[in-house]
Amino acid sequence: MEKLNFLLRCLLFSLLISETFAVNITIYKFPNNDDDDDNDNDSLYVTEEEIRILEVLVQDTADISDLTLVATSTDEDIFRIANESKTFSVTINETIEIGILGVFVGIEDIKLKLERGDDLLMNVTQVVKVKRKDAIIVAIYTWTLTAWLVLSYITMGCKMDWRIIREKLRRPYGVLIGAFCQFIIMPALSFGLAKLLNLDDAAAIGLVTVGSCPGGWLSNVFSLLLDVDFVLSLTMTFISTVLALGFMPLNLYLYADKFVGDNEDLETPFFDIMIQLVSLVIPVLIGMTILYKLPKVAEICLKCLKPCAVILIIISLGLGIPAQFYVFYSDWEIWVAAACLPFIGCFLGYSISKIARMELKSSVTISLETGVQNSLLAIAMVGISYPKPESDLIGRVPLLIALLTLMEGCAVTSAKVIIQKYFWKSQDEPEDVKEVMEKEDKHEMMKEINGNKNAVLPTVSVAVQVGEENFTNGTTAISLDNPAFLED
Repeated sequence: MEKLNFLLRCLLFSLLISETFAVNITIYKFPNNDDDDDNDNDSLYVTEEEIRILEVLVQDTADISDLTLVATSTDEDIFRIANESKTFSVTINETIEIGILGVFVGIEDIKLKLERGDDLLMNVTQVVKVKRKDAIIVAIYTWTLTAWLVLSYITMGCKMDWRIIREKLRRPYGVLIGAFCQFIIMPALSFGLAKLLNLDDAAAIGLVTVGSCPGGWLSNVFSLLLDVDFVLSLTMTFISTVLALGFMPLNLYLYADKFVGDNEDLETPFFDIMIQLVSLVIPVLIGMTILYKLPKVAEICLKCLKPCAVILIIISLGLGIPAQFYVFYSDWEIWVAAACLPFIGCFLGYSISKIARMELKSSVTISLETGVQNSLLAIAMVGISYPKPESDLIGRVPLLIALLTLMEGCAVTSAKVIIQKYFWKSQDEPEDVKEVMEKEDKHEMMKEINGNKNAVLPTVSVAVQVGEENFTNGTTAISLDNPAFLED
């Protein structure tokens, strides 16, 4: 009797299984002519404030009636079901049209549940990607950002006198510590913050991308404003830009690929990134060529640096905030990550340099070069290398870091000016590149004189008065054959 009951249960269970799997749901994405990016057959692309149609066909090999289809969005802040009801009565072999309304840029799923009464027969998930609406202001902002980036690297090249770099590389402790902090500490720090704050995959990749970037123009500006080692800052930025050709793809491979998940569009486009990094060397070489071949033009470029930088900052902020306003709706975890990465990076850079017994100005410079990564490069790189909406989702972090870094740097600079003016007045003036070059020229002349035993040293004549007599015709000439008099 027990064996008979067991056989009947197995038979009933097999019938239920066959009835359940006899139902098949086929999803057809209604085509949209303006979707050139719809190369992903597994995803449905929707633009903000627009509706796309999802066609669902329920097919059946058995006679099943009283079926209902329930459609739900995993996040209605990203997209919503546009139909009046989310429950649809199913007729076998007839198509059901489900409207998908894009609300905000993001990637979520639509869940389709096929039910009969209280029984769940099938559960199907479809990926929905919501893209931002195209706007002219976004294109203008992108071109302005590109011009800013190119101009910053040309300007850096105009300052890159080889004598300055050579002098810093003779004792490269600061450069080596900075490179260690930029390409070893910062990528690991960004990865740790992404894991600690449990960021979504796109935001985590954006954070790691910024952490893997070299130093940039903004760190040079803050080094100049804070009156630290400006020459070391320039040298570190140049060296880190060259080292980024190898270290940045390596760090992205080690850290960013761990957040790709099931979305293939989040995979790191290593070839595109390498092309962009190599192309950054071209503006630097142009600037160095201008410095050596056309020094007067280089001097004019340096004089125009500050007004041009101010204009570009105003334009970028004026266009960037309305063009990229969506980043202000980011989750609090993204805001915390964007604020903590540069701050902790500066703290670690300063701490490591002080442990290495670097002097104060060099330590502050290394701190700035570590924490103030080239977020502008990350923004441009993400926008070019990744498809939409992934590029917008990844770009949230670099945009916020650029904004918060600028605010933090301005706050520190303002505090420094106030303290120096009212509480501690320093008489040391910052040395610009021209003064450093003049000192380097003098230093080279001294080395040539001291190294040449047959060199004719300059003679200085001094008139001497003895007692009350003034020896007009018999003025004593004293030759001071001491190279030390050549110094200031």
